[in-house]
Amino acid sequence: MTRPPFINSLLRSSLLTGIVATATGSLFANPPELDITKYADSDVTPSPACLSAAPNGDVYVGVDLLGSLGKGSGKGSIVKLVDTDNDGKADKHTVFAKVDNPRGLFAVGDKLYVLHTVIPPGKKMTGMHLSVFTDADGDGKADGPAKRLVKNVSTLKSNQKRGADHTTNGIRMGIDGWIYIAVGDFGFVGAEGTDGKKITQLGGGILRVRPDGTEMEVYTHGLRNIYDVAIDPFMNIFTRGNTNDGGGWNVRFIHQIQSGEYGYPVLFKHFTHEAIPALKDLGGGSGTGALFFQEPGWPEKYNNVPMMADWGRNHLYIHRITPDGPTYTQQAEDFIQSPQISDVDVDGSGRLYLAAWDGAGYKGSPKKGFIQQVTPKNWKYTPFPELGKLSQDALVKGLRSPSSTTRLHVSQEILRRAKPDSYGDAVLAIAKDSSASAESRVAAIFTYAQMMGSKGIDSLQELAKDASVRESALRAMADRKLIATSLDTAPFIAGIKDENPRVQVASAVALARIGKQSAAEALLSVSQPPAPDNNAAKSVAAPVYSSQPITGDQTLDIDVDINRIKDMYLIIESTDDDASQDFAAWFDPILVDDKGKESKLSKLINKATRKNPNPTKIQHPSSPKSELKMVNGKSASQGYAGKAFSVIHFKIAFEYVRLKATIGLTDKSKGQGSVRFVVSATAPILDDAKREGPHATPNSPIILPHIAVQSLVELEAIDASLAALDGDNQDGALWALRLMHDQKVVDGLIAKLNSTSDGKLQIKILSALARLYTREKAYDGSWWWGTQPDTRGPYYKPETWEASSKIETAYRSAYEKSSVAGKNQLAAIATKHRMNLKGIGKMEVVKKNTGKKVGDLSIEDVMLAFEKNKFDKANGKKVFAGMAACGACHNLKPEDPIKGPNLLTLGGHLTRDQIAEAILKPEATIADSWVDVTMKDGSTKHTGTLVSKTDTEVVIHNIAGIPMKLKMADVAKVAKADSTLMGPHLADQLSIKDFTDMVNYLQSLK
Repeated sequence: MTRPPFINSLLRSSLLTGIVATATGSLFANPPELDITKYADSDVTPSPACLSAAPNGDVYVGVDLLGSLGKGSGKGSIVKLVDTDNDGKADKHTVFAKVDNPRGLFAVGDKLYVLHTVIPPGKKMTGMHLSVFTDADGDGKADGPAKRLVKNVSTLKSNQKRGADHTTNGIRMGIDGWIYIAVGDFGFVGAEGTDGKKITQLGGGILRVRPDGTEMEVYTHGLRNIYDVAIDPFMNIFTRGNTNDGGGWNVRFIHQIQSGEYGYPVLFKHFTHEAIPALKDLGGGSGTGALFFQEPGWPEKYNNVPMMADWGRNHLYIHRITPDGPTYTQQAEDFIQSPQISDVDVDGSGRLYLAAWDGAGYKGSPKKGFIQQVTPKNWKYTPFPELGKLSQDALVKGLRSPSSTTRLHVSQEILRRAKPDSYGDAVLAIAKDSSASAESRVAAIFTYAQMMGSKGIDSLQELAKDASVRESALRAMADRKLIATSLDTAPFIAGIKDENPRVQVASAVALARIGKQSAAEALLSVSQPPAPDNNAAKSVAAPVYSSQPITGDQTLDIDVDINRIKDMYLIIESTDDDASQDFAAWFDPILVDDKGKESKLSKLINKATRKNPNPTKIQHPSSPKSELKMVNGKSASQGYAGKAFSVIHFKIAFEYVRLKATIGLTDKSKGQGSVRFVVSATAPILDDAKREGPHATPNSPIILPHIAVQSLVELEAIDASLAALDGDNQDGALWALRLMHDQKVVDGLIAKLNSTSDGKLQIKILSALARLYTREKAYDGSWWWGTQPDTRGPYYKPETWEASSKIETAYRSAYEKSSVAGKNQLAAIATKHRMNLKGIGKMEVVKKNTGKKVGDLSIEDVMLAFEKNKFDKANGKKVFAGMAACGACHNLKPEDPIKGPNLLTLGGHLTRDQIAEAILKPEATIADSWVDVTMKDGSTKHTGTLVSKTDTEVVIHNIAGIPMKLKMADVAKVAKADSTLMGPHLADQLSIKDFTDMVNYLQSLK
C-alpha cells in the first residue's frame, strides 16, 4: 500500500490500537440510521487494497498480499463477490483475474479497468500499468489477458526499491467519460497510451485518459500522496491527501481544478501564492478511497457529499461543501468507523461498500481484512436494470435518474451501442430541458458531446447561451483537444467576463486547450494575482515594520514609528528552511519619547516601573544582556537576542513614539543565518504550519488568475505577456513569464529592465529573472525526493540552462548599481530563489550526512530499516532501559502496579511492525484496555486501564497505577478512550539501529 499499513486493532490488549468499528459491533456508535454488515471476510478477500461496485451489485475487490512494502510475484488477485439473495452478505465468489498489486478498479459494462503492477516470477517488478479486462460471457472470470491502456504509469526504480508505496493508485470515471487516475508522489516516467503519447511527471497529481487508452493528459499537479478521487455530477473533483510526515504536509482536503498547480513540495511553503491552496489541513491521517455520493433512498444528510476514507484514522468522513466563487469551503464530519478503511464505492441500488485492511500490515496478510456493506435502515432493494436489454427510450430516460451511479452507467451504455449518434436528439432534449435536474442536464451534455464529437459543437454552442448550463456546455466543447483546436474562441473570451466565476474558470481552461495566441489578451485581463508581497512578514497580517531578510554580516539601523502603540511585539522570523543558525538580536534598542528623549529599552524594562512593566516572553525567551556581539565582532551595550522564531511582548507607555535599534545576526550564527525582523502591534501567529503560508486556506480570488496564468504558459504567450509589462496586468504577465524558460523571455525581460526607470518594475523583473535563472532538472526516475523532501523551492533539483549566464550578468549589473538597501533586497531575492551567486545572497552549503534519526524518517522508511539491520538484543535492552519516560505509564516489572498497557508481555500480542507503529503513531493505535468511564451524572469521566468489569463493579487503574472502583449502577458508559497520553515523538532522537534493536527486544518479551 502507499499508506502506513493497517494494524489489527480489535485483537490488541497491550499497546495502542486503532479506534475502529467492526461489522459485528463497536465501542463507538455508527449512525443509528444505517445498517452495517460484514459482506465478505478475510477467507475470501484478505488484504483488500481497493474495490469497485458494478451497478448491479457485483463487487470487485483488489486483494494485495504484498501491502505497501512487500515484494514478490503471485500475491495479488481480483475477487468478484456476488450476493445472490441480497441479504447483505456475499454468498458467491470467483477469482476474476490474477494481478500484482491491484491499486485501482472501476467496473463498467462487461469491462473492468485495473491499475496494477507486473512482477514476473522470481524477478523484480517490471512496471505499473492501467489495463482493462473483459468478461463478455459473464462467468465471473476475465475472458483472457488484460489489454494494456497506459504503460509505465509510475516510477519503476522507486517501486522496485520500496514496493507499491507512494505510487499510482485509485481510478474513477467521470460523467465526461475520462478515467481519472490518482498519482502518488513517485510520479511517473514515460507513461505511454495506446496512441503512443508519452508523458513524464515529477511528483503527484491527477492523470486522465480515454477508456481506450488515448488522449492521455495531466489534469492537475503538485499533490503529495493521493490515493483516489471523488467526482461529483458537475465534474468537480475532490481528494483527501495522505501525510507520512511530508515536510509539514498533513492530510488535506483539496478541490481539484483542471490545469491547477497545487505546489507540493516546492511551492507550498515559500511560494505559496503561486499554488492553489487546499480547502483544509485536517491534521494527521492517511487519506485513501474517495467517492462522491448521490443516491436516492438515503437520508438527506448523508447525500450529495464527498465521502473520504482515512485509514490512519479508521474512518469514513463526509465533507460538507459550500460554494465559494469557482471553488468551495468545507466542513469535515465523522460518518462511519471502519478498521483501516482502504476504499469505498456504491452500486446502482444505493448499497455502499467499504474495504477494511484491518491490520494486514505493511506486507499484507492472508488472515486480515474484510468488506462491509452499508444501507439505510428499512432500506428496500430495487434491482438495477439490465441496461443492455433496455429500449432506446428507456435507456435515455435513465439520464434523468436522481442516482449519480445510474446516470454514469446509462451514459456509458449509450456510448457502447452500435450507432450512438442515433440517440443524439433524445439526449440533447434532456440537455435543453429546463425542468430536468441540473445533474441530468449535465449528464446529457457530456454524453451528447462524446457521442457526437465535432458534429455536436453547434448544439453545444446554443446550450452555452443558457446561463444555467453554460459552464458545462463550454467545458464539454473543449474537453477533447482534437476537437477543441478547431473551435472559435469568441464564446470562451466572452465567458472570461461572465458573471458566474465558474464559467470564467472553465473558459480560461478551454482557451489553453483551443491553443490560439489571440486569446492571450483576454487571459491577461484576468491574470492579476491577489497574493500579498512574498517579502511580507509571515507571522502577522499588518506589521508596523518588517525588514528584508538579513543574512551574513549585514546589519540595519531602524527607526520605527510606534506612536499610539500600546503593545509592541519584537519578532525574529526565519526566512529559509534551515533555521539552525538563525541567531539574531535587536542591538542597542532605544525608545524615544514625544520630547525626543532617548532611553535604553532594557534599562526601562528592568526598572519595572508602572509605565514600563517587564516584557512577557512568549516564545524562545530572550533576556537583556550586558554585551552582545554582531557577526563582525562589534559589541552592543544592551539588547535582546533570540533564535528564530522568537517573540518578546512589551507594554509601551503612551509617551514613547519611536523605536531605534540595529538589527542583525549575532556572532553565534557564524554568519550562516537568514532572518527577518518584525515590529507588530498585534500578537503573531505562533503555529509553524500557519506561518508557512495559506497552503490549506480557501482562497477563491486566486483561482481565476492562477488558471489564466497556466493557460498563458500553455499557449507560450511570450509576446503578449512582454507587451503587458507596462499595463494594468503587469503582475499577471510577470507571473506567466517567470514560468516560461525561453531565451525570448529572458531577452525581453532584460531589455525592459534596461529601458524602464520604474524602480518597482525593475525589482519585479529581477525577481522574475531570479526565478528563470535555474529550472527543474528533467526527471528520469533515477531518484525520488523521499517522504520528507526539501521544501525550499522553487525547484526540487534546480539546474542552470542556456540563458543562465545572461541572467547572471544582468543581475550582477543591477546589484552593483544598487544602494545598500537595494543590494540587501537583491541579495534576499537571490537567496530565496537559490541562485547561489557568489557575493550576492546566501550560498548553499552541502551538508554532511551525519546519519538520520527516527524523527527524520517516515514510518515506511523505518519499517524498511528492519530488513537491513541485524538484531542486537543486548543493545535493544540497553536502549529500552534508557527510555526512562516509559516507566511512568507502563508496567516494566512483574511487581509493578497496573498502570498503562503492560510492556512485559508485548511480544505475545504484537508483531514487530505493530510495536514500531504504536510507538511512532500512538494516537492511531489506542489500546482496547485504555478506557473512558463516563458516569451517569454526566459531569464525570475517569480514564485508565480496565482491570475488571462485572455487572456490579468496574475497576480501572489510572496512569499512576492507583485503583479506582466504580459501581456499575453509577456508570453510564465504558468505552475505549479516544485519546492517549503517549506523545508521538518519544523515539525521534534514536538512531535507526537503536530503534530497531529496541523494538526487536520488546517483541521478544512474551
